Order: sequence, then C-alpha cells, then structure tokens
Amino acid sequence: MGKKNILIISPHPDDMEIGMGGTVGKLITQGFNIVSFVVTDGRRSTSFSGLGEDEIAQIRNEEAKEAASILGIRDLIFLGLYDLKSSENQEEMKKKLEDAINHFRPVEIFTTHPTIDKHPTHQAVSRLLLEILDKKHKDKLFVPGKIWCYEVWTPFEGYDRIEDISEYIDKKVAAINAHKSQIEYKDYADGIKGLNRYRAAFNNTNGITDIKYAEVFIELSLENH
Repeated sequence: MGKKNILIISPHPDDMEIGMGGTVGKLITQGFNIVSFVVTDGRRSTSFSGLGEDEIAQIRNEEAKEAASILGIRDLIFLGLYDLKSSENQEEMKKKLEDAINHFRPVEIFTTHPTIDKHPTHQAVSRLLLEILDKKHKDKLFVPGKIWCYEVWTPFEGYDRIEDISEYIDKKVAAINAHKSQIEYKDYADGIKGLNRYRAAFNNTNGITDIKYAEVFIELSLENH
C-alpha cells in the first residue's frame, strides 16, 4: 500500500509554510505524502521591487516550488488564480480542489479558519472547501476523516491539536525564507518563530511540557461549522 496522503490548502503561496511548515516536515518524516494546493498566485502582495503583477506572480510561483522542495513536498498544485472575488474563480477553485480530493483521497485536510482568520481570502478558501465537503458528505461520497485549521496571522484563543515541531523549526524557517519577495518587507520567519515558541511554552495539552516550538490546530466539523 502506498503512502497516505494529506492535503494542505494555502490561499496564498506562503500560508502553509507560515502556519504549519514544521508539522509538514514532521508528517513527511512519519511517512505521509503531502499534497500542497496553492489557490492564488500572490500577484497582489506588497513588493518593494517595483515589479508588475505578472512578474510578482511568476516569482511567487518559483518561491513556492523552492519552499516545497525544502520541506520535502513532491505534489505541489499551483492553481494560479488572481483572486477569489469572482464567481468564475470560485467555481474554478472548487472544481480543481474537488478533483484533487477525489484523486488523492486524503486522510486529513488542513486549511485556514473560515471565521477566526481575518484575511478575506483565507476565509473564502475555507468556506469554499466546506461547501465541497458538505455536498460530498450529503451525497455519501468520500470525505476525509479530519479537517484541521492552521493559524497564520490571527492567533487562536484555543485549539484542539498541538504538534511539537522543535526538530523541524529550522526547516520551517528556511521554507519561509524561500519566499524572498515577501520577507523583504516583513520578517515573517522571526515573528512566526516567536509564536511557535509561545505555543510551546504555554501549551494547554496535558503531558506535553518539555518542547521548544509548537504549532496548533483547530478541528472543523461538517456538522457544526
């Protein structure tokens, strides 16, 4: 039997690395195959280089490939949408994402949170995912066993899962730093490393005390989201 697949959905090219890059490294070591599904091409991100949107999109595509290589991800799906404002783009995302779910049949899916995360594109991505899964559930088609949300820019007040990423923090930082076009104006890696240190020091899970860095997740249920 082949490796079990885990699908990770990123609204933008660097969200997965920021939110759960350490857990990705850990899961790969445990024998899981990671499928990274990047929705938008990041063309509207801040840039100090004076580049046009097409140039930024191409750069961010290459950066996503480099980051995936650092983490050990072989299955990278770069959808390349401008945004999710139009119904056409939303339907395109839903079609391609459902195709990926049907093909890889992931045992778990990770995404951004549909309400806690304050970025509108992050919310839209997770809401569209839930629409797909709701329909598949009602039609008695395949749905993953667990759906998890990772934190990016809006820290969670509580969480359902904590992962010790102490052994993988350097790989996570390297993957974030692969997004050179983004860290030129904001030191994401340093800020997120601080959050991961905080999560480890103040974790609320019994039995896990002596860890240096951690990532946390909230479970989503199709019944009560």
